[in-house]
Amino acid sequence: MILILKLLFWMALSLLSYTYFIYPLILILLNVYKFKPDINNETVLPHVAMVVAAYNEEKIIEEKIINYLRLDYPKDRLEIIIGSDGSSDMTANIVKKYATKGVRLYNFGKRIGKVNILNRIVPGLKAKIIVFSDANTMYEPNAIRELVKHFSNNSIGCVCGRLILNKPNDSYEGEFEGIYWKYETFLKRLESTKSSLLGANGGIYAIRKELFQILPSTTIIEDFVIPMKVLERRYGVIYEPQAIAYEETSRSIEEESKRKARIGAGAYQALLLTLPMLNIFRGFPSFAYWSHKVLRWLVPFSLILLFFLNVLLLGKALYQVLFIIQCVIYTGAFIGYLLSTKKHHLKLFTVLYYFVAMNVSLLVGFFRFFSGMQSVTWERVER
Repeated sequence: MILILKLLFWMALSLLSYTYFIYPLILILLNVYKFKPDINNETVLPHVAMVVAAYNEEKIIEEKIINYLRLDYPKDRLEIIIGSDGSSDMTANIVKKYATKGVRLYNFGKRIGKVNILNRIVPGLKAKIIVFSDANTMYEPNAIRELVKHFSNNSIGCVCGRLILNKPNDSYEGEFEGIYWKYETFLKRLESTKSSLLGANGGIYAIRKELFQILPSTTIIEDFVIPMKVLERRYGVIYEPQAIAYEETSRSIEEESKRKARIGAGAYQALLLTLPMLNIFRGFPSFAYWSHKVLRWLVPFSLILLFFLNVLLLGKALYQVLFIIQCVIYTGAFIGYLLSTKKHHLKLFTVLYYFVAMNVSLLVGFFRFFSGMQSVTWERVER
């Protein structure tokens, strides 16, 4: 019995070590053999449609439209379509003011969720390339050109841009979301060298119109499932760091936790929607999916298992030391939480709090999905 407990303990610890440290190291080693997709210098740029789902975005939607109008792309080959998802504020009225500037509005009377807005808008578009964006995502002028240049290579089906998260001036905790995002961006760059980027930044990515598939109306994180469906059809999904866009981080870990809980619910749902990609015989894309995503989504359960197994194994000095380390980590996270409620911050404690809070959010997402409590609609996180 003790042998089994030890085996489970070290398996749980190995999972944590693998997904956070060993897999990135493997990517670095594999990156010696870089994949660079062919890019032809085409004189004719493809017709592009940017699709934005917006809910009560009156504070930011005009800035988004002005940002679109400043993009360095031929205006006769670029349009923006904004789907107002049952907004109860002035979002739709603001968009209507720009109808003569090539901005199209789809005003949905009731909330149906982002995936259903995309399902209704995208199939009717004539553009060859569809760019998906969010209302609060602002693009560099050349971002569209940087995205679409890769579609001259017929093997590329989806291109994800670089999303830079800026910390609000009054947010200390938002810094740690930015740090985590840099870590994720590092992995994206390495996976992209194998044309196997997993998911996309919802604020800036593009796909071939012909590869868009109608998704189930209950899909929660469509910006992950859509690129995975492209990979499933054996087209490349890559990352273009020169296609730059900006968003603000959440103002607090509490706000970010709410967003992460929704993403967590969508992650477990995505497993069911992307089952073919779990097939290990699909090569590197499947390997990356298991290593970067699937095992990462199991981390909350590994942490719980690790703690309680450690309690049962306290008879040995090694396990006593490991138990003390775990207790220090969770105590530090709790101190970080207490400090944040008082608007005080110490970096080490805040880092521990962020790590624990994000995994708790993932666990909450798990129960929301399997209990059917997670809605397909989203609530705006103040940024």
